[in-house]
Amino acid sequence: MALNCFSRAIQLSDDSNLSEVYYNLGHVAISIGDLQLAYQCFKITISSNPNHAESFNNLGVLELRKGNVEQAKSNFMQASRISGFLFEPCYNAAYLMYKRGDFQESYTMALKSQELFPEHEDSRELITNLQKHFSIM
Repeated sequence: MALNCFSRAIQLSDDSNLSEVYYNLGHVAISIGDLQLAYQCFKITISSNPNHAESFNNLGVLELRKGNVEQAKSNFMQASRISGFLFEPCYNAAYLMYKRGDFQESYTMALKSQELFPEHEDSRELITNLQKHFSIM
């Protein structure tokens, strides 16, 4: 049923809203467990709207699940550059860099995440862990 609705939405869409249709279809694909379809939808979203930061962030998560760490980081950083209001790509990049041992860059991105969403507990926790790490050095 939902896929029929999206098929119709794609048929009725134009350049102004095609990226949003595919972005939403990507979320439906994730919810039914079809990560390959989700990946394709987010790629189409970006080809339709190269400034769609949410899709870059989601592609980063999917790339990370595939083990493509560098591509994931690239997508998170691109989402962060495009969007001045999304904290998620900043936090995702910070956490990824923390896990890779790049503590300084992780700290920079975690601070940016916290600046965008001061109540984000995971960002606060990551910053605290990084500050402890820096004080030991």
